[in-house]
Amino acid sequence: MAGTRRRHQRRALRLAPGATPNIAADYGFVQLDDVQTPALLLNVDGLERNLAKMAKLARGGGKALRPHSKTHKSPVIAKKQVALGAVGICTAKVGEAEIMVANGVDDVLITSEPVPRNMDRFVALAAKAKIAATVDDAEIVRELGRRAGARGIEIAIFVDVNVGQERTGVDAGPDVVRLVELICKTKGLRFAGLQGYEGHLQTRMPETERRALARVAYDRLADTKVLIKDAGIAVPTITTAGTGTARFAVEHAAVDEIQPGSYCVMDSSYSSVEPSFENALFILTGVLSVNRRDALVVDAGWKAASTDSGVPKVKDHPEATYREAGDEHGKIAGLAGRHRTGDVVWLVPSHCDTTINLYDKYILVRDDGAVEGELAIATRGKSA
Repeated sequence: MAGTRRRHQRRALRLAPGATPNIAADYGFVQLDDVQTPALLLNVDGLERNLAKMAKLARGGGKALRPHSKTHKSPVIAKKQVALGAVGICTAKVGEAEIMVANGVDDVLITSEPVPRNMDRFVALAAKAKIAATVDDAEIVRELGRRAGARGIEIAIFVDVNVGQERTGVDAGPDVVRLVELICKTKGLRFAGLQGYEGHLQTRMPETERRALARVAYDRLADTKVLIKDAGIAVPTITTAGTGTARFAVEHAAVDEIQPGSYCVMDSSYSSVEPSFENALFILTGVLSVNRRDALVVDAGWKAASTDSGVPKVKDHPEATYREAGDEHGKIAGLAGRHRTGDVVWLVPSHCDTTINLYDKYILVRDDGAVEGELAIATRGKSA
């Protein structure tokens, strides 16, 4: 798609009725050669196919879908997910939820536990919209209940259960029951269910191993649910899973809701894990120099492509390899002699979430490479 000269009348991103995309209203006739690099490209056609496919997967398995918006960071895309049947969305942080609510997304599960320094913001937001919290600490439960009670509201609480990731969460078993009992006795709070994220399994290969270990994680949640029910407390919802395990979660009887995030745009790490979803996210990088015999020098370095999951792949060129060459530079081997200074190359990010967070906006394109407009990455940097 390098050097695409096609001119294209801007079309609207297809959304639910009433949803207003943040697309440049006067983008007019545009060509790819006008896009300033490095740029983050979002293939709208691929995005929409991915969203529809996950909605169908959840619906076919009889599970609720609550996508995690920490990947796409866009209220516009979140509204599209809800229009396709999602019961709401997840955010990682209060700051992300504040942006989502301000833009009309009013059912949000915040998957990081509130703490005293951000708890007033959390409670204020919960007074405006349907906001749920995840917790794994008794002192947090007491303090959150006190502040919610003072505002005269009731907040839905999910107990975060450690299902093997060894990050946050109460170890599955009796400790969870004790925390649930405390929530049920705390004014201002309502026990909503259990959350267990098997993040350590999302890209585990081979698939047979990933499926088996995911089932172990869901069994932990199921067994803990039995303990809670034996204590006389109903467990309304078990919410779990990510892009790499969603197919397995919908097969498990104990799971009520899934939280995939990366599926909407994918990346090179997930491509081999879930090939039924397609890469819809690309970095457009420009060739700065062809003076090195062994590599093109391009304008995408550490500031344009996250490398926590490895380096990006070169789209449509498996023989080519990208490597970082500094803050503002990268090198692409395997394409020498095929490009001139000013040409562009498409890269597939290795980790969509952290790459998206480097940019202020998406450049929207279609399957044919035609540029459609811009979309703000509204919750970019909202990490508090």
